[in-house]
Amino acid sequence: MKNKTTRKSTVSKVIHLVKRLDSGYMPLMIVSQCMGALQPYILLWAGSRILDYVLEARSMDETMHLVLWTVLGTMLLGMIRWILEGVLSVKRNMLRERVTVAISEKSLQLDYEVLEKQETLELIHRAKEGMNSNGNISAFCDQLGSVVAQVAGIVYSVILFAGVCVPIRTKNSDPLTGVLNAWWSPFLLLVVCILMFFWAMVIQKSYGVRSQKNFDRNVKYNRRFGYFFGFLTRYKEGKDIRLYQMQDMITEGLRECNENNEKNSRIMMREVNRSNVGRGAINFVLQAASYLYVGLKAMLGLVSIGSVLQYVGAFGKFYDGIAGLMGVYVRVDVQSKYLSLFEDFMELENKKYEGTLPVEKRDDNKYEIEFKDVSFKYPNSPEYVLSHVNAKLRIGEKTAMVGPNGAGKTTFIKLLCRLYDPTEGEILLNGINIKLYDYKEYMSLFSVVFQDFQMFAFSVAENVATSMEYDEKKMIDCIGAAGLAGRIAELPEGIRTNLYQLQEGGVEVSGGEAQKLAIARALYKDAPFVVLDEPTSALDPVAEYDIYKRFDDLVQDKTAVYISHRMSSCRFCSNIFVFEDGRIVQKGSHDSLMSEEEGLYSRLWNAQAQYYQ
Repeated sequence: MKNKTTRKSTVSKVIHLVKRLDSGYMPLMIVSQCMGALQPYILLWAGSRILDYVLEARSMDETMHLVLWTVLGTMLLGMIRWILEGVLSVKRNMLRERVTVAISEKSLQLDYEVLEKQETLELIHRAKEGMNSNGNISAFCDQLGSVVAQVAGIVYSVILFAGVCVPIRTKNSDPLTGVLNAWWSPFLLLVVCILMFFWAMVIQKSYGVRSQKNFDRNVKYNRRFGYFFGFLTRYKEGKDIRLYQMQDMITEGLRECNENNEKNSRIMMREVNRSNVGRGAINFVLQAASYLYVGLKAMLGLVSIGSVLQYVGAFGKFYDGIAGLMGVYVRVDVQSKYLSLFEDFMELENKKYEGTLPVEKRDDNKYEIEFKDVSFKYPNSPEYVLSHVNAKLRIGEKTAMVGPNGAGKTTFIKLLCRLYDPTEGEILLNGINIKLYDYKEYMSLFSVVFQDFQMFAFSVAENVATSMEYDEKKMIDCIGAAGLAGRIAELPEGIRTNLYQLQEGGVEVSGGEAQKLAIARALYKDAPFVVLDEPTSALDPVAEYDIYKRFDDLVQDKTAVYISHRMSSCRFCSNIFVFEDGRIVQKGSHDSLMSEEEGLYSRLWNAQAQYYQ
């Protein structure tokens, strides 16, 4: 995905973002940078004066007073900057954490359809990688702050160097003295400085381009390395790794990523060395030119010996400031490419139309959902997963959805819950297209347990209620209805016990226990539509039958949709949809479908009949 954000807009957006996240960060950082820039100029000026005092045999008291004030002044500046940097270091960490939170919040706000796209997942990773690399916002702000420091340094340098431009009266009349004593003579140094500046700019731009290429190479391998390295903490995969002896394969994956990262590091080391050699040559030429110019003026008596230190240092600082500005420009250009990944991600928009109609609050719970000639294919896929599906779900009906793997059953549920919108056709709630309803209100109609449901590292109660606040009596009733009351009662803190080992005192639960908790979560929501998408796959047939029977009793006034490969779910259902190749090929009750001896339903039932007799 190409970056859409320019350097100029990135700088503006980052400044506004930082101001929003922490309004005091930028001013403090600018003050700190300016103070840091001032210190060396104080030492440069004072050092040249002290040297002249010594050469002029000034009194000891006068010299020591200057030394004392210089030491006190630099110490005071140093202490203030040390305090500011301490505050800024804390604020830098806070900024990075808040940016990470912003990425997480943005991810949670994205439509499932947008989030599931490979391009979005890649952009999220690149955004995180960019923020953890040279592109993090605090480093970017420091670069902007250094602009102020470099400009201040240039001003200080010009002030200190201005004295060398002032002609003085001298008895020497030789041509060299005449040239060096002319007011325009410093421009000779300026010409050398400009030539070196352009040379340095070429070096910096070349280095910036190579840095960007290195970042792009590292993103791929860092992502793979993070995946393999994560096996150290994702202990659940440990059983398969050991049982199938996958250690060598994973180690090889780590080694391959590490070798590629080392290769990229060696490439960058060569680029850094090449850049440093070029900058070293530039500094040598400039220092030689400045020493030659100022040294000749000192030998001809046009400046004092102590002034040599001041003028040579000031000229060096002047060039450092110019080169620093140019370097900041290049680094900002490189970092803006990194930060633009973050900006592009934060500007992702949900494509789902969110209506404004409130969902009708019916006392009789009479809701009807109709799939009307619905076809669907996933983004970037040419194949239709559902084709011309027509179906109705009514409150109080128990509906089973059966069929082979990949027939479209789970996709039907995703469309029902509006995780995706149909490619063709429409879905109606009480005769109105569901796109026109308020999205959150529409979602509140459904309690769903997907086959790939998730439990989280929160307490049992928080997992079931999906909230920090909950009705404890209702919670216990739902857990009991799901058949897990005894197990939860055995836990150290009951429903307040944390799941998994991320938190202290966390406990592990089996796959079957997790599924029962997921079912309890669906019951707790108490929505008009309850959907169980193969929630009993980790349970034995007896436990499965018990779950379905409990559900049949608990959801009498609700619409219940059961998806399962085990035909036992059909025992409780008055309505059965049989899916095959993305179509509903049969509808009806168990008896009517069994009467079609050549139909898919009867074949599926008979294949599993031994388990139901």
